[in-house]
Amino acid sequence: MPYPAFTEHEDSPIERGNRSGELQFTRIFLTAWDDRWNFIAEHYKSGPFGLPASYSSYWPGVIADTFDIGRVTNCPDVVTVTDPNTQQLTHTGTLARITITYSPLERDISEANDPLVPSGTWADYSQDSNIEFRSIPGRGMKWLSDSTLLPPDNNTIVPEAVTTHQIAWHQLQSVPWQTLANAKGCVNSVACRLPGTPQIFLPETLLFEGLSDQTTISLTGQVGTRKLSMRFTEKAQKSLTSGAKGGNAPTGSTVYGWNHQYRDDTADYDKPVAADSSDPLFATFDFNTIWTATA
Repeated sequence: MPYPAFTEHEDSPIERGNRSGELQFTRIFLTAWDDRWNFIAEHYKSGPFGLPASYSSYWPGVIADTFDIGRVTNCPDVVTVTDPNTQQLTHTGTLARITITYSPLERDISEANDPLVPSGTWADYSQDSNIEFRSIPGRGMKWLSDSTLLPPDNNTIVPEAVTTHQIAWHQLQSVPWQTLANAKGCVNSVACRLPGTPQIFLPETLLFEGLSDQTTISLTGQVGTRKLSMRFTEKAQKSLTSGAKGGNAPTGSTVYGWNHQYRDDTADYDKPVAADSSDPLFATFDFNTIWTATA
């Protein structure tokens, strides 16, 4: 649908920012009152990849965020509203004043169409890192100066980085509920990437905690898309020994994930498994299939 006839208000634009690079731009448009929703619907899908429109070609990564609709003059039709669910006061002949604020995407717009997610959807990415402390029994350590073993009651405290990765997946028309259910509580079986970040997660270092979801209403007034907020927690434990086997990291070092625990008698990590099988602590799942699944 093309834009309805409109003009830009003389008070537009309004541009704000600070030296930290936080930007907020505002434009004000005037259109016929009855055309206000047609304007909104068009403006919030006319950008690249079906995203909301950008502020200008100079700022392609700053896109339409919030909107406010008011009237230039009140010109209400004479009508009595008795049912607000089906009736609304109309203003034939007046102009709608549409104020739109534009905010930056969390990443450059050239990455908004991440090939990892289906066309017509996009994902915002953020992370938060914390430290957990792990205790290593003294019997698994020695003093460097004379190679004397540490006393059994002397525990060494080692910090480990634990990072939570959050993905907000927008405009899903079809949610792969079964695939997501199968992935919950599992760790990645193979190396994978998450939308919005170039980082490659080594096998078993990423745990899918779960998600929250909400129904989103399109600007045409129809219910039909959803937003998923997904949480993954990364644990990449580094070996304490120079002779660790493997070398699964790009740097040649050895990185252990959720299914490994420190074994003090070998001074290295090992994988505990069920006594009656070879099942590890966490089941594995190919997280790459989440973004391509249809069920």
